[in-house]
Amino acid sequence: MTLAADTVTVTGQGTVSTTPDFFTISIGIEAAQPTVRAAYSRASEALNAVNSKLLSLGVGREAMSSSSLDVRADTRWQDGTGTVVTGYTVSSTLTVSLRYDAGAQDIIAAVVDTGNNNVRLHGMTPVVSDPSAAQDEARAAAWADARRAAEVYAQLSGRALGPVSQISEGIVHDSPPRPMKARAVMAMDSSMAIEPGQSDVAMAVQVTWLLA
Repeated sequence: MTLAADTVTVTGQGTVSTTPDFFTISIGIEAAQPTVRAAYSRASEALNAVNSKLLSLGVGREAMSSSSLDVRADTRWQDGTGTVVTGYTVSSTLTVSLRYDAGAQDIIAAVVDTGNNNVRLHGMTPVVSDPSAAQDEARAAAWADARRAAEVYAQLSGRALGPVSQISEGIVHDSPPRPMKARAVMAMDSSMAIEPGQSDVAMAVQVTWLLA
């Protein structure tokens, strides 16, 4: 809160819970082989197998995006020689958008099984495709919070709130969603559904009122 000669400035926050309508999963593809060519080949095979499985399960190409294949040299220390290259690891990440429905858990389990030891599920993130309605509710709550605080400060200073002279908006960044462990997903069967839960949409507003 800032109290100038004839103004009072406060920050209000508002949070609204909403239900995500889809989620994204991050799939890591990784292959280690003695040569770069062999590592690229194994990683490409795993990535193509996962893509083919997703398409066969009804996931559209527009719901999948992958990063380029990256390569790193695997090394170890050898007495009398120093650092020696023992092989190469090629990796890539595939991001997939899925809806919360009865088949989502089967898709995830099938993907992990398809890639075998070359596939890792890094986590899943709930997403609200259109947060505008929840944001408007959070804005209204933030405004009410700011006005309540401003009225208290105005009263304490023996003044009254006049017209608003300035408004600035901000978005409150919460901690990222907790990812699901790969081993839990790999153990999924058809009886274990993925529940969307609730996601918080938070907004902040800074308002300056003139004092009467």
